[in-house]
Amino acid sequence: MITIENYFEKKKEINWEFVDQKVVDGIESAEGVLTLLNEYPEMMSDQQLRKPIDAFLKAVNEQFKTTSTTKKRTTRKRSTSAPKKQLGKQETPKPIQQKSKRLSTHAQIQQTKYFKRLAPYNQRQALIEMNSVELDDVIGRVEKELASIPKKPQGDSIKKSTVYAHYFHGETDWYITDIAEDRNSLFGYVILNGDTQMAEAGYISIDEITQERDHKFTVQYGVTELDFYFKKDILENILYKQYPSDYPNPTQRKQTSTASKTEAKPKPQKKTIQKTVDIKMVDHFSTEYRLIRRFYNLIRLNKTATFRKIQLVYMAFQKAALDRSIRKTSSDADLFTRIHKKVIALFDIVNPVKGDADIEFTDQKLYLEMEAYSKERKVNYAITLLKSFIGMQGFKPERTKATNLLKRINSAIEKEKVTKSNRLYKDVVNAKMALESYLATPSKKIAPKLVGLSIPVRSLCTNRIKCIGLRKDGKLNKGYRFLEGGSVIASKKKAV
Repeated sequence: MITIENYFEKKKEINWEFVDQKVVDGIESAEGVLTLLNEYPEMMSDQQLRKPIDAFLKAVNEQFKTTSTTKKRTTRKRSTSAPKKQLGKQETPKPIQQKSKRLSTHAQIQQTKYFKRLAPYNQRQALIEMNSVELDDVIGRVEKELASIPKKPQGDSIKKSTVYAHYFHGETDWYITDIAEDRNSLFGYVILNGDTQMAEAGYISIDEITQERDHKFTVQYGVTELDFYFKKDILENILYKQYPSDYPNPTQRKQTSTASKTEAKPKPQKKTIQKTVDIKMVDHFSTEYRLIRRFYNLIRLNKTATFRKIQLVYMAFQKAALDRSIRKTSSDADLFTRIHKKVIALFDIVNPVKGDADIEFTDQKLYLEMEAYSKERKVNYAITLLKSFIGMQGFKPERTKATNLLKRINSAIEKEKVTKSNRLYKDVVNAKMALESYLATPSKKIAPKLVGLSIPVRSLCTNRIKCIGLRKDGKLNKGYRFLEGGSVIASKKKAV
């Protein structure tokens, strides 16, 4: 007798030619309900499901009884008419291999390790409802692809890393490069709502991306899905294919680099106008400049940065803001604030793991601002030299140190790093003479002298009118005029 439990085992023994055609036409829906009842026995009490199934099984059992009785009669007749034949070793019948029963989609998903964990809940439920044979190969193939995701960072920069999985939701994409099982997180490159300018690499919570969404949410916003037909590739290739106007073509870059190596005589190239930066000479670097340049150097090479280095940068920014070393009135306060937010975001990513990080800075606009800002200032080299010299005043320095400093001063003057227009040029020359005399007679200490005080533009003025009316740059103040011979007098106000 065929029952709900043994239907799929005895299905092949049924001769469907003797079954009512209406029953045969409804076999697909009946088998779907039978699979559901086998997986969830608690639903056996549901009369709406049982009535059509009981009618289906009754029709099948009537045919099954008739075919089974006819088989018994034929076997009995054969046994009486023909004697039993003794079989030799070569004639031993082979055991009949019965095909294994197909597991339902739900059972197949439960047997996987990564598919049931990494596929979104709503997507899994949709597959279970379909329960199609075509999904069997898909589940097996995707399980192998998910199992191959590296358990450690790939080491290269994020854009050079291989992407093993792809999630999508509307215009949002998650490109997965590795999995951090201890953190229950995935790591990859995220583009939210198609905004490539704000795209960045980071950790993605597995629970958050695979969680169950209610019906209202899915109707309004859609379902987050795992791409079952994604082929792994390097991230920079994927980004160029998806967003050719926002990301460079990596193949062209490779072709130009290989061509430049193979060509013996490079073709003459057109002269390109290089962007020049007006370098501003300063006496010392401000706190905001030091911190901004420090973060720029951290991300400039796009190499692996240690957790300790990132932590120290984060602490330096936080302390500078806390003790008011940098105020809102500063001209660089806006740039400092925007970079400060990036520092906090970077520290927030590496802090839970406390491991090294491959930094790929994606905000190109901010990067260019930092680059220009870091290169537009330069400390007066004369100050650097004189600071070393001041440490030797009043002492007898080692001969090697004095010799090296003298070489640096001579080199700075020859290469015009310190020119006559520099306000400290005379002090540098005096330091040079003092070092030369010390090296000639090293028994005497280097005498301390006043260094760095600017010389007035003109001598002290004794003419009160001239002092008030003439500025330091030689121009007249308002209300004064020159006389022949160079004298300055106050101009009379015209009567109205």
